[in-house]
Amino acid sequence: MGQPMRMVSQKTIIEMKRVFQLSTNRNLNYGDLLYERDFPDWFVAHATGKYWEWTEILIELRRGAFFFVTDITGFSTCIVVEKRTLTPQEAPILGEYYVQKLAAFGTTLPGSDSLSRSLQLDGFDVDKVKLRLVPLEGPVRAEEEEGRLTLIVKNSGLPQSSIILKHIDDAHSLYAGGKDHPSLNESRSLIQALIDGISTETDAHGKHSAKLPGGTANRITYLKEVGFFTPDEEAAFKSGWGSLSAGSHPGVPEREQARIGLVLALEFGQLLMLKCANWKANSYRKFS
Repeated sequence: MGQPMRMVSQKTIIEMKRVFQLSTNRNLNYGDLLYERDFPDWFVAHATGKYWEWTEILIELRRGAFFFVTDITGFSTCIVVEKRTLTPQEAPILGEYYVQKLAAFGTTLPGSDSLSRSLQLDGFDVDKVKLRLVPLEGPVRAEEEEGRLTLIVKNSGLPQSSIILKHIDDAHSLYAGGKDHPSLNESRSLIQALIDGISTETDAHGKHSAKLPGGTANRITYLKEVGFFTPDEEAAFKSGWGSLSAGSHPGVPEREQARIGLVLALEFGQLLMLKCANWKANSYRKFS
């Protein structure tokens, strides 16, 4: 197997475990289900030997340890895989292949909508016939963008950081849980909290004649007047804010509106926080 272009996130692995455990409670026979969907006999036999403990199976697949057994002396031996043994370098690659194949299989089970959404945020669509993940077009992967923004916010020193971080987490978790409209509201609240935080910091530490107004749109204008935003950036953020605040967009499914809103908020949020770091370093003065 070649190296997968993308890996599913750890959040998605937990969603997989939840779906599999839910189906275990319905007494599904995983040995039969996987074998009839072309999982090899050695895979089914080895997973059966682990009593279908999904936390153990999925984590070991991610690490590559699934394909090895350890005796009482601590010596590890590779099980026979596809008529050969694996090297330690090959094992994590094959493990990720089966994580992704299991993820695709999981989307065919009852109660798997949140798994499908989590995979979409990871940047994958699902081919349910061939049981494989298909990378979505484009470089944006919401899981990675969320991680970047979270790290920047944690290091920003903004007094509102805890509020901002909660909006990031809530927008993601609500979308994954199928709550599209509340997720879109949280994406809007994320941008609002970032604009408010940067505006109030600027008003407290800067030496600007412009007074701090109320309302997000007015504060976007304020940030342009004090030199934080260029006129083009002001127009872009007002357009993005307007899109997030517009409510429904006829012709676009609500699920897609929520996903696009989340990606938009994460990308705009990163731009805001990167500018904010340089803004503070420049003593809240207009960039030259």
